[in-house]
Amino acid sequence: MNGGAGFSVFRRVAIKGIFSAAAIALAVTVAPRGAVAQEPQAALSPAKLLDLIKTNGKYAFAAAAADIDAAQARLEGALSDLHPTLTGTVSAKRFESTISSETRNSDVISTIELVQPIYDFGQTYSRVKAARSNILAAEERLRVARNIVLLEGLAVFFNLHTSDLAIHSLNQAHAQAYVRWNISKERLSLGRTDAIDVAEKLALVEQTRLTFYRQRSLNGSLRLRLEDLTGTAFTGEMVDNPKPPASRPKNVDTDKIIALAEKRNPEIAALTRRAEALAFERDGTAARPRIEAFGNLVGNTREAKTRDDWAFGARLTVPFYDGGAKEAERSRLSAEHRRVVAELDVRRRALRRQIRQGVIDRNDSWQQIIAARAELDVSGRRLAHRQRLYEQERVADLGTGMIDFSKAEAILLQAIGAFYVDSARLATMIGEGPARGMTVDFLAEILGTADAPDEQQFTPKEGSGFGQRDQDKFK
Repeated sequence: MNGGAGFSVFRRVAIKGIFSAAAIALAVTVAPRGAVAQEPQAALSPAKLLDLIKTNGKYAFAAAAADIDAAQARLEGALSDLHPTLTGTVSAKRFESTISSETRNSDVISTIELVQPIYDFGQTYSRVKAARSNILAAEERLRVARNIVLLEGLAVFFNLHTSDLAIHSLNQAHAQAYVRWNISKERLSLGRTDAIDVAEKLALVEQTRLTFYRQRSLNGSLRLRLEDLTGTAFTGEMVDNPKPPASRPKNVDTDKIIALAEKRNPEIAALTRRAEALAFERDGTAARPRIEAFGNLVGNTREAKTRDDWAFGARLTVPFYDGGAKEAERSRLSAEHRRVVAELDVRRRALRRQIRQGVIDRNDSWQQIIAARAELDVSGRRLAHRQRLYEQERVADLGTGMIDFSKAEAILLQAIGAFYVDSARLATMIGEGPARGMTVDFLAEILGTADAPDEQQFTPKEGSGFGQRDQDKFK
């Protein structure tokens, strides 16, 4: 029995058993502060949520997106060295000539020159390759930033579902404590109890009220964060709860996942591209000759026999000494390149650990779902049994049955959320989007392999929980 079915069946059965005093207590102590939303929230799947965040939550990763624009601008700057340049100069001067025949004491010279770079022995091309690698690195960093925001939104989404169910349980616990406090006061007036018992009941009322208020505050914060990320108002109760996976995810070879992640992980790719860019930039700082073609037009108000009205040709420029500026820049880039390479090695090692831990966490989350479904099943059976006793007037109330059932629903949804968030995180590690993790067997689909042996050292005997192959067999 899944969480959604259990909620509808047992809530319908038990609603008749909530005694009127509890309803009055709830209205008096809780309702004035508007704890629970009245209208249900429109159905929203995790995949739809991720689409909304991609569309409306761009502000959260806008800084990474700006890095792409900056890298593109650097590429255009590097490519500009391959294009012709056109410059014009005008100069004026006053002078006193030593030539006795000179009658002028002022001169205006104008020059227009067109220069086309021909070859600089790979210096410009190194800068172009560096800029292109920086663009790819910026794109990968944008993927990382986007995935972080999407994973946060997914976790908040499941936490909000869990919080709504927890509010039901805490609400019922507070109402029950309030009713028992009233009963204790009546018993005190009849001399059947003492003031200490009344004080204890009141302390429980205030403690359950505080717990309820804290959960309600958390619920409001979760709604605000989702609204911020999605641009959608979350004002109603989340009633369309995600369902647990229908079957256990297939086992896959962790070493194959690690190998795939090292090729496709966006953080690894970003560092690799950055290292490439630094290597290209370092190569582009070498002092190399430059060959270029030029043509110019010269205008001069002063007559001179050696003046050229126009000229064109080619020239070779050889840098002999620049005071050490190029060598200093090359040393800086070399040091930064070594730092990025070292960071890349650390990140690869961390990724291997994270992949192995992620697979373990996902397997544990699956087992957590099995345990939570079993707990929901027994809570539902206890509630139904208590309901029958109540209808037969063999007990005065439902006890903690409804509270325990609502709590079990919240625990199951918490387990479902943990499983899907763990799956989404694994998907991002291997270069996929978080939405891919919503498919239970996405790892087996990507690797294209059958089940691998279970890597755990010990697997308990099966047949004791939901989702096992022989769950309905007796042993």
